[in-house]
Amino acid sequence: MKKQTRKPAMILATLLVSSQVLLAAPQVFADETNSTTSSSTATSSSTAATATTDSQTSTSDSSSDRLQVNAVAIGNALTKAQEDYTLERLGIQGETPIYTTNGNDLMKYIPDGGFTADWAVYSSVRMQTLESGAGITVDIATPDNITRITAAQYQNAALTAGITDAKLTVASAVPIDGSGALAGVYKIVEESGGVINQNRVAVAQDEMDVLSTITEENKDKEGYSDEALNAAQEQAKTDLAAQTADGTELTQADIQETVEKALKDNGLEGIVTENQISELTSLMSDMRDNNIFDDFIKELDLSEARKQIEETSKGLWENIKSFFSGIWSSITGVFGNDSNESNNSSESTVDSGQ
Repeated sequence: MKKQTRKPAMILATLLVSSQVLLAAPQVFADETNSTTSSSTATSSSTAATATTDSQTSTSDSSSDRLQVNAVAIGNALTKAQEDYTLERLGIQGETPIYTTNGNDLMKYIPDGGFTADWAVYSSVRMQTLESGAGITVDIATPDNITRITAAQYQNAALTAGITDAKLTVASAVPIDGSGALAGVYKIVEESGGVINQNRVAVAQDEMDVLSTITEENKDKEGYSDEALNAAQEQAKTDLAAQTADGTELTQADIQETVEKALKDNGLEGIVTENQISELTSLMSDMRDNNIFDDFIKELDLSEARKQIEETSKGLWENIKSFFSGIWSSITGVFGNDSNESNNSSESTVDSGQ
């Protein structure tokens, strides 16, 4: 894998992620003068699209047991000028490990994406770990160039993949769907000594595809918003985890009822179609079949989960985010986040010889 060390230049396609891996692994620290991405983003001429999850739950693991990461994965298709621009937009002030994401990485981390070894990757990512309980924050620094995936969708995928306490900042030099940057996150994690849970990553990718498709199909409908859909998704996942903790063997009917209630609580009843509800239900079934809900309850007591969900069921987005993030923040042994390059309008194939 190509690894470089570069100083800031001008930045373009990038995703900034900060996250904590709850496993005993080699610590990786980057020498960076200014690691605050928000300040870098604030000076950008573009208005950043953001989504934030504040965690209220901390784990008992000490910081010395956590994988510490501050690194960048850049797309292999960037020109020198684009790479320099990307690094500058990431706010790189000192020496930071830099990896290159290519078609082979897409094939490895997103095996069902239809990618080839010659695939061109433009979206890039910077990843930093944060202290326990910090939650997940997503900034899209170039919203005009990230054409498909929203900040809330990145956030939901991160939660499903098992990432906790992370900050993501996404940007691109050219209009692109933005899904390739998450492959860079996986690469950084493994290069830094972390472990990727491929089953969870696959479900997270499916989730991102389903949510982005539903948003695309409903974006012009009155009363619809991507934020509301992702809030409903978080609420449904949290409630299903609570039911699992109560000992319920979730049936397809249980899952669909939970999905429909979450959509109603977030003002999407009658807006999201029956087919789309079926897609969401199928997605939750995959989470059940991959024991994702079971994983949640291994690390904390969810006996109060249902009560808290009922208290927030009037669509109080901030409360739902805080509670759900708290659940995810206690997942151990995983640092997986993935956004795949979709076949339709994502990273393009590199011509032979390019």
